[in-house]
Amino acid sequence: MKIIFELDCEDGFPPIQYEKLNAEQISKNQFKIVNTPFFIDEVSYGDIVVALETDNEEQFEFLCVEKNASFTSISIIILDSSVDDELKDIFTGFNCVMEYGEFGNLRIFAVAIPTSSPYKQIASQLDDLETAAKISYSELAIAHQ
Repeated sequence: MKIIFELDCEDGFPPIQYEKLNAEQISKNQFKIVNTPFFIDEVSYGDIVVALETDNEEQFEFLCVEKNASFTSISIIILDSSVDDELKDIFTGFNCVMEYGEFGNLRIFAVAIPTSSPYKQIASQLDDLETAAKISYSELAIAHQ
C-alpha cells in the first residue's frame, strides 16, 4: 500500500509535488508508515495515519496522523559526495531506518532515528558537516525531547 502526501512547493522545492510512502494497512482507513520520508513534515517511520481511498486500490490519500511513533525524521541533502560513508557511520548502531534517493540533481538521505538513540550527539555531528558545507539537513518530525 502507498499513502500519497501532497507537498507544498516553494521556489521549486521540494522538486516533487507528491511523495508516496509505503504503509501497512491496519484497518479500512488506518495505516502504519513503513519507510521514512524525504520531504514530508510531521510524519515519521512507524506513525499511524488515516488516509482516504482513491481510484487506485493500492494508493490512499493522506488525511492526518493519528498516532506518532517514537522516531525523529530528518532529511539530508548531500552537497559533497566525500561525506557518504561518514553519514552512514554517524547512524550505524542506532537502529535507524535509512533511505537514499535522487531527485533531479539532488542526492538525499532520509533517516528515521528512534528515541532510544542519542539524538543530540547525532545532531552535533550533522551540524559540523553542515557548517563545513558538506550537507544541508532538515528536521521533518521530532520525537526526541
